[in-house]
Amino acid sequence: MTEKDATTLAKLIADSCRQMESDLAELFEELGPALIQEAGERDQAGQDPNRRIAADTLKRSLQDHWDKVTPALTAGLAGRSRQAAKPGEGYGAAQELKIVNDAEVARQLAAREILERLTTACREETNPLERRISYLVLRSAMTPGDRTFKLASLWSCIEAACAEVTDDTAAGILLLQRVGERLAVELPRLYRVVNEALIDADILPRLKRNYREMTLVDPQELAAESAKVSSALDRLVKARSKDGAATATGGSSLELFDSMKTLQAAPAPADPGTHTNLVRMVRDSAAARDVRPQDAVSLDIVAELFDQIFNDPNIANGMKGLVARLQSTVLKAAMLNQRFFADRSHPARRFLDGISTIAIRWGKVVNVDDPFFVKLLELVNKVQVTYSGDVGVFEAANAELDVFLAEREKIEEQQDRELAEAVRAREEEIRLARAAQMRAQRAANQCITRLLAPNVPGKIEDFLRSYWRDVVQGRISRAGEDGAPTVEALQTAVALIWAVTPKHHPSERKRHAAALPGLLKKLNTGFDEIGAAPAERKSFMDTLVDLQLAALRAEDEKSAAKAKSTAAPAPAEKPRDRSAGPTLQVSHATDQGVRVQDISLPGGDELDAESTPDRADLRRVRQLVRGDWVDFITAGQNRRERLTWINNSRTLFLFSNSASSCAISISADALAVRLRNQSARIVLPDRPMFERAIQGAIRLLDRLV
Repeated sequence: MTEKDATTLAKLIADSCRQMESDLAELFEELGPALIQEAGERDQAGQDPNRRIAADTLKRSLQDHWDKVTPALTAGLAGRSRQAAKPGEGYGAAQELKIVNDAEVARQLAAREILERLTTACREETNPLERRISYLVLRSAMTPGDRTFKLASLWSCIEAACAEVTDDTAAGILLLQRVGERLAVELPRLYRVVNEALIDADILPRLKRNYREMTLVDPQELAAESAKVSSALDRLVKARSKDGAATATGGSSLELFDSMKTLQAAPAPADPGTHTNLVRMVRDSAAARDVRPQDAVSLDIVAELFDQIFNDPNIANGMKGLVARLQSTVLKAAMLNQRFFADRSHPARRFLDGISTIAIRWGKVVNVDDPFFVKLLELVNKVQVTYSGDVGVFEAANAELDVFLAEREKIEEQQDRELAEAVRAREEEIRLARAAQMRAQRAANQCITRLLAPNVPGKIEDFLRSYWRDVVQGRISRAGEDGAPTVEALQTAVALIWAVTPKHHPSERKRHAAALPGLLKKLNTGFDEIGAAPAERKSFMDTLVDLQLAALRAEDEKSAAKAKSTAAPAPAEKPRDRSAGPTLQVSHATDQGVRVQDISLPGGDELDAESTPDRADLRRVRQLVRGDWVDFITAGQNRRERLTWINNSRTLFLFSNSASSCAISISADALAVRLRNQSARIVLPDRPMFERAIQGAIRLLDRLV
């Protein structure tokens, strides 16, 4: 590495530190009002009078002195020494020993406890960052022992700034606890951005995230959690023993598994959204009456586990159907080794967690043709057929899944790289073309608005103002507002509106039947032009079928409405907002054979107050890193995309998903606006669904003991 390289990297470190400190100070500016509103609300209902007094004191102090915190924090961050920490520096350093009173000891202990929690929360980011810093120190890009990104150094500045609010010990501790709760969420995001900048600079990029990566957990925390689960299991077993459960008999488990196998072989429900909890059916059967207390507890937990999964609205029906195939397998694994519930490293648990980790790419709609789903289905079927108690079946499935994920990651990395290069090459072209795009979009909005009448169904209006507006806009850009393709698109919109208009005469129904195939063909052509995902098409087509059937039954519905005219009137619907549509401008292009939807904000005075990005949302956008997932919501349809590229100035973000034929390039301010108006949502990390369900099932049953 040359001296110039070291200088460049030192600048990168300085810029990253400056951005981190700026974001932290900005966060504290916004934190004040929330803390003031929250202060007292959570503690006034409590039984501890001292805590209520502390909450009241804190609320008054926040109102009077919070404005001092951000300047104090900014000054403290700027004054931090970038030099090496002295031996023993930190909590408990010998040179800081002094006589303190009980109140000061309590405050120090509380601050130390919060720092430990923050250290655990940030470990997934600070561990690789420490390795990268060690790498940079060897190349003289940083000073040995530099505390720039040390969490303890940041926390010391935060603690000192919070001391500006109050000198009351109890209120001060409460403030630190409240701030610590927020920082446990926010600080990892700040460190993520630093790691991403170093990855971009090719500093140990092999430490990047991948599909299979799970949230890092401290070994001590993991051991404590395992001990807690084991203790709960022991209590449940003892409770079942007291209830008179019989001791094990030679064939009870075999009989139970035979019952389970018979139920599992039954035909699946006709409704894909219906999932039968076969474990609960077995649990309530005669075969389960004589099992050992340990087996009875396993039955209870697994039955409750699948209840929680099947009732979870955040899990897609496709994933529920997939895991439903594993009911007998999970039950057998749990009954053969009850440590299954407490040991995350159990091969079966790793396989189940792997399913959950991959499922993040779909959200609530699973694409059953996606290679990831096809592979999971293959492995689930293989495990279901071959598992007889040997965990080697799960170990083999895990190994096969790891190989598949590594191969897919290489494929998608290459695709993403090619697409990013194409978008990067067009970045200036996109910028110059946006004025023309805005004119085309404004014209498309006006054309669509002219076609809409008050009686157009809301779902059709949403479709026309979003998906079909993009089709019309693209055709205006290519052929002009009076061009034949544009005229045809508007005629298709008219035909769509007529298709869902009530039909009162046989001649109208006959005309509808004759026109329908042509209408569907033109709609699909438009979907192709804007690269709509299969799930988006299917959802709209299903809606269209329902609306057409309602239109064809109009005469009967009219008669039914007349018969019910004496009934109490239904509450009036809230009038729909029939404005010209969102300010965001959208265009479509093809790069590397992939449709790319470009989304940006117009310049000049085009923005109204609702379309101006919020500072907090802009910060959330800045904190996104490659690999993050975002849900884009259009006309009620969810489309989950992964962030695959960000330009150097972090003003343009590229999202893609191999399950979709259309990528999204979006400017930072446009994404911030979509976050603000909730047409985009960052997918927050969560524990795997099986882990959540196991923990929830055990907690529920333990409370009933």
